[in-house]
Amino acid sequence: MTHSNNTQLVPYLPENMPFNDEQKQWLGGFLAGLHSRLLIKEETVAQSVQPAMQIKPLTIIYGSQTGNAENLAEEAAQMAKNHGLLASVFDMDDISVAQLSETERLLIITSTYGDGEMPDNAQLLWDEINAESAPSFASTYFSVLALVDTNYDDFCIAGIQWDERLEQLGATRVAQRIDCDVAYEAPAEQWMAEALPTIAQKGSNSEQQPAHTSEQKPKKHKAKFNKESPLKAQLLSKTRLTGECSSKETIHYELSLMGSGEQYDAGDALNIVAHNSATLVNDLLSALNARAEQHETYDGKTDQLEYIFTELLEIRQPSKDLIHEIARQSSCPELLSRLDDNQAMSDYLWGVDTVQLLKRYPDSALSPAQFIQLAKPMAPRAYSISSSLKKHPDQVHLTIASVRYEKGERQHNGVCSTYLADLVKIGEPVTCYFSANKHFSVPNDLAAPIIMIGPGTGIAPFRAFLEEREATHATGDNWLFFGDRNEKTDYLYEQELTQMQQDGLLTRLDLAFSRDQAEKTYVQDKMLAQGEALFNWLEQGAYLYVCGDAYKMAKDVDTTLQSIIQQYGQYDESQTQDYMANLKKQKRYVRDVY
Repeated sequence: MTHSNNTQLVPYLPENMPFNDEQKQWLGGFLAGLHSRLLIKEETVAQSVQPAMQIKPLTIIYGSQTGNAENLAEEAAQMAKNHGLLASVFDMDDISVAQLSETERLLIITSTYGDGEMPDNAQLLWDEINAESAPSFASTYFSVLALVDTNYDDFCIAGIQWDERLEQLGATRVAQRIDCDVAYEAPAEQWMAEALPTIAQKGSNSEQQPAHTSEQKPKKHKAKFNKESPLKAQLLSKTRLTGECSSKETIHYELSLMGSGEQYDAGDALNIVAHNSATLVNDLLSALNARAEQHETYDGKTDQLEYIFTELLEIRQPSKDLIHEIARQSSCPELLSRLDDNQAMSDYLWGVDTVQLLKRYPDSALSPAQFIQLAKPMAPRAYSISSSLKKHPDQVHLTIASVRYEKGERQHNGVCSTYLADLVKIGEPVTCYFSANKHFSVPNDLAAPIIMIGPGTGIAPFRAFLEEREATHATGDNWLFFGDRNEKTDYLYEQELTQMQQDGLLTRLDLAFSRDQAEKTYVQDKMLAQGEALFNWLEQGAYLYVCGDAYKMAKDVDTTLQSIIQQYGQYDESQTQDYMANLKKQKRYVRDVY
């Protein structure tokens, strides 16, 4: 019997063998079977001597305020398998610098929020790695993906700082950092396609264990719908919460989830995909001397300008690329002198929309095609959910202030807030999808007390928290600090909060209406007035939550909290910082700020 190239040959029996036909047939079958078994054994042996694909550990850490960085980290971990990598994904709060310094392969995905700050879940780890005592990372290969909106100052600064610091500590960069804008999907894929195969070739071949943490937190449910495949949720109702004489318009929206099978947790966000108003679209067409039915190309597809401007592009707020191009074409000294000073440019163009900018500098004379190249894609708007699914099955509620103001004899409207308020009618669908907020949720411990600080629409998630605590029969005390301009016109959910107090669900309620007296009073002033009680709640294990404006309110609340802890804990500055850090580490001081 012979074989070649795994081709099986029929065993040959010589004609002169002393067997009859029946015996020859039996013997031929026996030899054929024996031959097959030998082939199988041979192939098995050959396979056993082939070297197994090396499985190398990879650590991926993320700093996330809204969940995008976390989602990308999980996606990168899945893609890593295709390159012989076993990835472990960590919230930056759940890993130490000492653990990181022992890893050979490290990918960092982080957003920037607020005024160029680290995400809340990244601050403690960043403080550790930025300290003079930080260990060497000489044996670490790394790459960074940075996320943020380019219209913010200090674009992607958190990612930039991580990238520079790791290099300072001796780590080796395997792929250049990529800074993503709101349309982050394509550049993120590009980064993964470069970083993963490159980092897989680095480091030792030993199958060391990836970094690990003793506490593995349960993952939140994965949403059925997403940005690429959103949900169409019917608008059930919208109710104005502020009085007719209020200087603001805040509206309560209720949307149906009936038949969608979608779920969410109290503390999560709903992303709304809005359309630009016809008025704004027509004003832009006029400023560009263009026609609505005119065809142009965007993202590889040709459509009418009216459709591109209505649904695909951010046309209200001018992009930085558009500002720079107008400054270049117009040679305007006022613009050119501010190009490298973000704050000066923001002050100069505060409240100015794209149409005003184009009309202010007519010499730029951009064509529609040029404008499309300089504009940003329409970004979904994320809003904190103001309902508990346990209390409102098949519904999701939102609390949104309509943005309306006048500047330069022009009426300005927020894109999404007035889209919902003015354009979407009851019964019509709203395009949306959910985002999980991993840390901003009620405690698993039903007996734990909670303190909620949410002025204005910052009350949204705390209405959801209180409904969730009621539905789960939580026994822990609940304390809410709420404030707005005037009690008579701006006391959001007044009847509900009053009823919650009467029912014993809302243990304490402190109100701060800033314009009801000569000296303005804010939630941080109410915190100071109740400082001793607040500190005692913290000492009893209370969780403290803050929701609302990141630029002013959240910073003032943080400063006030430190003052209270220092005064009533009788700590020095260092001890106060340690106390605050411990609260954050235990997820007992968390924020949902914007």
